[in-house]
Amino acid sequence: MKYTYQYKALPTTQQKLELNLWLRTCQYWYNRQLGDRFDWWDCNRCPVDACPLVRHLPELRDRPNYYTQKKYLPDIKKEPVVVQWSGQKLDFSRVPANTLQEVCKRVDKAFERFIAGDATGKRSGRPRFKSESRFRSFVIEGAGLELPECSVGGKYLYVKVPKIGLIKIRSHRHLPDGAILK
Repeated sequence: MKYTYQYKALPTTQQKLELNLWLRTCQYWYNRQLGDRFDWWDCNRCPVDACPLVRHLPELRDRPNYYTQKKYLPDIKKEPVVVQWSGQKLDFSRVPANTLQEVCKRVDKAFERFIAGDATGKRSGRPRFKSESRFRSFVIEGAGLELPECSVGGKYLYVKVPKIGLIKIRSHRHLPDGAILK
């Protein structure tokens, strides 16, 4: 039987600022990839009755997928990206690569549901661009729980997050005896 435990994070002010920057960067990366896919979708579709010999066709490009969009990450991490509408500079090098790759998977999954549909063939709606209030989570791979000896009465755990350090976690439930955290 698998158990799920819920914990409350207690980051410092500096850690909160860094995590919010990561969230904003992931949101921008999600929207940028989704926009790229919609551009491809709009440019490579034409009405059924249209004759391609008469109509001017733009140069067709391959369909963007998880791997082709993931290849942009090394280039985008070289220098800060300026968001055009807000003027904000986002430094992708501050966010772990695994976190940005998980955003790529998230876009790929949403767009595949839009194109292919579910097992019955029913397509879901067009994926939405995410505002700051709608993009609320990201995945941090490589984070591990630690149980240091200095925890007070066993109430606190610590998560070691890459590029941030240890984040204090308060357990809502005490761990059962002999529990192993992974």
